[in-house]
Order: sequence, then structure tokens, then C-alpha cells
Amino acid sequence: MPFKCTIFILLVAIFFSVSLAQASDRIDSLLEKASALQYDQKEESLALVNQALSLGIATNDPLLLARIHNQAGRVHYISGGYNEALEHFAVAKNFGDQANAIKESLYATNGRALIQMVDKEYEEAIQLLTECLEGNTLLGDSLGVAKNLFNLGIAYDELSDLNRSLDHLERAMVFLEADRKSVLNLMVKNRMARVYHERGDLDRAEELYLEVLYDDLLLTNWEKSFALTGLAAIHFDKGDIEHALDLGKQALEIAEAHGAHWDLQQITGLLSRIYSELAIFDKAFYHLQAHKAYSDSLYNAAKNRQMARLQLNLTQTDNQRLRAEKERDNTLIQQHYKLMGFLVVLVVLLAGMLYFFSKHLRLKEHFNRSLEKKNNAIRQQKDLITQQNQSLKELNQVRTRLLSIISHDLRSPINAIKQLLDMKGKGYFSEKEEQDVFALLSGQVQNTEGLLNDLLEWANTQMDGMDAKPTVVDVTEMVDRVLEHLNFQVRTKFLEIRHQGASGLPGLAWVDKNHLKIIIQNLIGNAIKFTPEYGRISIFYEEDERFVYCHIKDSGVGIDEVHQNLINGEDEGRIPSMVGTANEKGTGLGLLLVKQFLTLNGGRMDVQSLSGLGTQFTLQLKKA
Repeated sequence: MPFKCTIFILLVAIFFSVSLAQASDRIDSLLEKASALQYDQKEESLALVNQALSLGIATNDPLLLARIHNQAGRVHYISGGYNEALEHFAVAKNFGDQANAIKESLYATNGRALIQMVDKEYEEAIQLLTECLEGNTLLGDSLGVAKNLFNLGIAYDELSDLNRSLDHLERAMVFLEADRKSVLNLMVKNRMARVYHERGDLDRAEELYLEVLYDDLLLTNWEKSFALTGLAAIHFDKGDIEHALDLGKQALEIAEAHGAHWDLQQITGLLSRIYSELAIFDKAFYHLQAHKAYSDSLYNAAKNRQMARLQLNLTQTDNQRLRAEKERDNTLIQQHYKLMGFLVVLVVLLAGMLYFFSKHLRLKEHFNRSLEKKNNAIRQQKDLITQQNQSLKELNQVRTRLLSIISHDLRSPINAIKQLLDMKGKGYFSEKEEQDVFALLSGQVQNTEGLLNDLLEWANTQMDGMDAKPTVVDVTEMVDRVLEHLNFQVRTKFLEIRHQGASGLPGLAWVDKNHLKIIIQNLIGNAIKFTPEYGRISIFYEEDERFVYCHIKDSGVGIDEVHQNLINGEDEGRIPSMVGTANEKGTGLGLLLVKQFLTLNGGRMDVQSLSGLGTQFTLQLKKA
């Protein structure tokens, strides 16, 4: 008996597979016939599509249903039934996604884009078509790529971007070289002719329209009416009114035969203009009324489609949510089943092992307590090592920073001493000048020694971290001290220093003394560096209820906009150094230190400069 049941089930499965294959072949045949008739015999083509749809519903195959609805949408679109086309393309997209049929989903998306172009929503259509173009390119579907390029060419034409439109249409022709029997060749030529007409190249446009009309093998009523309408418009623009009228009548007859409202709207509008030109005003009025009726029909249909698309988007959103909830529920159920199976196995294993574990329970507990103590000791040691490593890392960073600061601040005075020694070694000085130079050198060495002592003393206080230790500092006195250290550089360039003390102002700031010294030394050093000989540097002050402002202004070469943005910006990266007016070189570290120390002390800096007209740095410091 079981054997007979198995045989019966197998026979039923074989019968179902054979029936499905036969239905699929029948559907393929119906869709092929419908495609062949879609341009010239709308009713027959739709009848074939409906037969295929009946068979497809019986199979419940999402791939077949996607193909059928795409063909139905195509037939309705060609015949001007844009609402029905939109519905079929939406259903096709849904089935294509279910079947993971990328090609059918892209075709449906392309169809939706075409209808959006009918509704003059060109920007939205371009987004969908670009998505389709990328997908068909990945699939290697040259015909699909050609269709997408053709439709993009139409969209850009309607947006009056004629060059981009023509570029897409020409690219579409390249992809169609492998498929010369596709009617898309004529569609592309028709649209190219229209673009050339709009560009004013009437001869090239007429040549392309005639190529379409002379292609008896591929020519359809749809393309024929488009080409005849285009030729009529060309002859109208050329002033050949009688010929234009004859072509327009032919186009109208064909457009009425296949019932495409868009074509009828175009040709009736053109005929109204032609009859007006011929002073046959009754016929001009008649065609103008027809043109308005078709335009109103298209407008109302467009509004209905917009509502339908909104409803479609809502429906798709609900469907996606329901599918996601269903997948989540299925996942949870599977997880529960797996968990239950695991628990059953676990209970069985525990029951078998319980007897053996009971004998060694005390030993295990003792071992666990010992192991826990050792683990705690290891964790404590690990935490201690981690803390020590972090402290060492921070200390190393601080030392590196301190060495950078010390080396940066000693660079200028040491370079000054080196410069004096080099000049003396080369015999640039007379005997009397050597005595003056020696005195100057001695003073510079003393200043450098004092600077080094200050830096080392400050560095010693910072070994545990780069923290600010603010005190009450007289900013004017600090500037005087810095100017003493930089005296040689000032004299070497014959600079005029105007240090205007804070007249009537205390000039007291709440800031780390050593930080302030480094800040002022760097800014005045930069002013000296970028001010040419016989220039001027002015230092003056302002204050309000909360802040003291120190202005350092020079008559130097100025700072370009890029470097100003880097200095005033929030980025703490090193600012690229530039060569000074006497070929002084730098590291780019100085202004970085200035910004960091100002941040540590709650201050800020602003730079204003014009190329060739000097620079002004403004320090804002907390008032003591």
C-alpha cells in the first residue's frame, strides 16, 4: 500500500511539471504574437495578452506573471492607455521582485519612467531610467541599455537639453548595431530627427524621418505617424504649407487608426496651425478643439496616474512591511524550533552526565574557587599593566610634545647666533664691528640661556601632562620679555617695533604664563619672519568686561585665503610652513602650538590679512 501511494504522488508531480511546461510554452507563444501586433493591432494584441494572463494565473509562477504584465503594460502604453499601463507595470514590478527576476523588474521600472515622462515628470523619470541603465549594464543586456538610453534621450529633449539628448540617442544607436531588426532603431531615428529639427538642422531631420518611412520591414503605424507628423512640421517651418497639410492628413489618419492620444494631440495641434496659415479657419478651429480635447484628456489622465502612483507607493510600502513582518515571524519560528531541539538534546545530555558530575561536585567547586582567585589576580595584574602602559604612552606623548616645543622655540635664537658666527667666520666685520657683534652675540646667548631655562623649568612642570596652570599675567610685560629675546632678529631686518602698552588698562590676563610666552613668541616671530626689511610691527591692546585682546599687526607679505582658513578653522592639523622674506624656514608647528595652548587656556585667536598688505593676529585671553 505505501508503495502504491508513492507511485501515485510521483505520477501527480510528473503530470504537474509537464502541465506547467506546456503552459509556459503556450504563454511564450501568446506573448510573442502580442508583441508582433502591439503597434498596429491593439485589440488583437490585448486579447492575446489576456489569454496569457489567464494561463499565468493558473500557474501562479511570479516570473511568468511578471513577463505577462510587462507585455500588457507595453501594449497599453503604445495605444495611449497610460492608466492601465501604469497598473500593469506596477504589478509586473511586484512579481519580478518576488521571482528575483532583475530583468523583468528593470523593464517594469522603465515602463513607469515612460509614463512619468508622459506626465511631464522628467526629473523623476531620469532617476528611474538611470537606475535601469545601471542594472541593464551590469546584466550585459545591450537591447535593454539601448532602450534606457533612448528614453533618457527623450527626457532630456523634453527638458530642452538638446546636446545631452542627442548624445544619449547616438549611444543608443551604437548598442542597437547588434539588433538591426528591432523596431527601436526606427524609434531612435524618429526622436533624433525631432532633436535635429529643434536645433534648426531641418535637412538632417528630414533625412532621418525619410529613413524611417522607407524602412518597410520594421515600420509600424506608431512610428509612421510620428515620422509623418515630424515631416509635416519641417515643411511647415520651410513654408511649404500644401505639402505640410498633405503629410499632416496622412499622419492624422494613421494616429486615429492606432488611437494614441499623444500622437493625436501633436498632429491636431499642427493641423490647426497649418489651416490657420491657409486661412481655412473653420478647420483650424475644429482641429484646435480636438487638440484641446486630447490635451485635457492627457492632463486628466496624468492627474489620475499621480493619485494612482501615490496609492501604489502606499500599497508597496504596506506590502514591504507585511513581507518583512512575515520574514521576521518565520525567522522567529525557526529560531524557536532550533532552540527547542537544542534544549531537548541538552536535557538528554545533562540527564546522562548528571550521575558522573555528582561524584566530582565537591572537587569541582574547590577547583573553581581556586581558579577564580587566580583569575582575579590575573585580571588585577592585567588592569595594572594596562594602566601603566597608558601612563607610559601619555608620558611619552608629553615628552615628545615638550621636545617639539623646546626645539621650535630655540630654533630662532640659535639660528641668529649661528648667523652671527658664520658672518664673523667669513670676515664680514671690521675690528670695531666685531666688538659690537661680540656684545650682541653675548646678549643673544644670555637671552637664549634665559629662554632655555624658562622652557626647561616649564617642561619640568608639564611632565605629568600638558595642562594649563593659569595665573595672573601682565601681558605687556610678557611682550617686552619676548621682544628682548627676539631683539637680534628685529635688528637684523631693521624693523620698527611699536609696542603700545595698555594705556589706562591693567592688561592682566588669567592664563598659563609659559603658555602665553610661547604663544606671543611664535606670533611675533612669525611677524618678523614675514615682514621685509625696514617694515613695521605694531602691538597694542584692548579689553572688555571678560577678555583682554592683544593685537599683533605687521606690514609684511600677508597670508593667502587658504592659509587663513586653516588658521581660523577648528582643525588641529599642522599648518604648512612658508619661507620668510629673508628665506627663513619653519616647521609649521608654531601656529599649531598657539591654537592648542589657547584652547587649553580658554582663549581663541583670529587672523585678518590681505595679500601684500600685512597681517593682524588678535589674541583673546580671559581677563584676570
